[in-house]
Amino acid sequence: MTQIYRQYKKKWRTKVALFSVLTLLVSLSLPHASAQSYPDVPVPFKNGTGARVANDLYVGLGSAGQAWFRLDTNNIGQGWQKIADFPGQPREQAVTVALEGKLYVFGGVGKSSANDTQVRALNDVYQFDPQTNHWQPLATRAPRGLVGAAATTLDGTQAVLLGGVNKAIFDGYFADLAGAGDNETQKKAVINAYFDQAPADYFYSRDVLIYEPQKNQWKNGGQVPFLGTAGSALTNRDNRLILINGEIKPGLRTAAVWQGEKQGTTFAWRSLVDLVGPQKGSIQEGLAGAFSGTSHHAVLVAGGANFPGAKKQFDAGQLYAHQGLKKQWQQAVYALVDNQWQRVGELPQPLGYGVSIQGNDKVILIGGETTDGVATSAVTQMTWQGNKLHME
Repeated sequence: MTQIYRQYKKKWRTKVALFSVLTLLVSLSLPHASAQSYPDVPVPFKNGTGARVANDLYVGLGSAGQAWFRLDTNNIGQGWQKIADFPGQPREQAVTVALEGKLYVFGGVGKSSANDTQVRALNDVYQFDPQTNHWQPLATRAPRGLVGAAATTLDGTQAVLLGGVNKAIFDGYFADLAGAGDNETQKKAVINAYFDQAPADYFYSRDVLIYEPQKNQWKNGGQVPFLGTAGSALTNRDNRLILINGEIKPGLRTAAVWQGEKQGTTFAWRSLVDLVGPQKGSIQEGLAGAFSGTSHHAVLVAGGANFPGAKKQFDAGQLYAHQGLKKQWQQAVYALVDNQWQRVGELPQPLGYGVSIQGNDKVILIGGETTDGVATSAVTQMTWQGNKLHME
């Protein structure tokens, strides 16, 4: 009996050791074996902005007001930490770029001062130094009002900003609405006149703006060869800009995707394949407020919002393309692989107008709004690996 027991025990130890080795090998082969989930943002967060400096994620503004938060991804157990409040006016749709270890916040929509009576397209610039936890306004103004603009960097030393609404038309619309007061007939006339125009007549910015922090100066990066957009997704793949969808007029999106490559002081642009529809054979209305980034050379796009049916009404000659339609927040995730788009998965819920931050071969989705504009504090990670989408 003793000899049998010893043989059984030896065989059992061998099996346990083999099982342990196999378990280790399997765990190491999984794409997210060492991934960690990021904690939720401390407040419901939408229409804000953010960026990454080294291992720290920064988000703020939007529904957070003047508050900003930092997450050390090397020590996520500490959670999001509040940093110094933004010193300027609260705003939505600002854009942020990390340059040489500092944050640069551009524009947005909000009041130009505490005494202002209406919102405007802002063009001011603020800098945040993580080393000193200090904000400062910079003595510069963007050449355009920056509402609905998209921003990124190619080399970490310059910011590139694309698109956005026309400040005069945008500000004028809100001024006319305010002037109408409680007169519903006059308000309706203002609204109809504003929305009943062709895309080109909104004069969305086609200028490529380049900001150089070393000299605190703006440079002309040329113009895009297509209609300006607002609310586009923008990412950097292989040192090339990828501009995805966006609205070409209020309520009407485009499914177009463009690539820009720096050549001297300007960019050369070429069209890529349009974004595919959310279901096989369906029409892609185009997305505004979508999340985007790159993972293992694939471009990922997720969420966003549109007005299903707007394209059909516009193609039928109705300039007020989204009249009578309901805004819908989207859930699909798409990947651009080998120059072809494919629908590869879904977000946990319909979502748009949050912050996309590029990680190391992953895209970090922070906050946003879901159906009917309800803000969320959730943080999600997307990666593309093994020809599959993985989400945390």
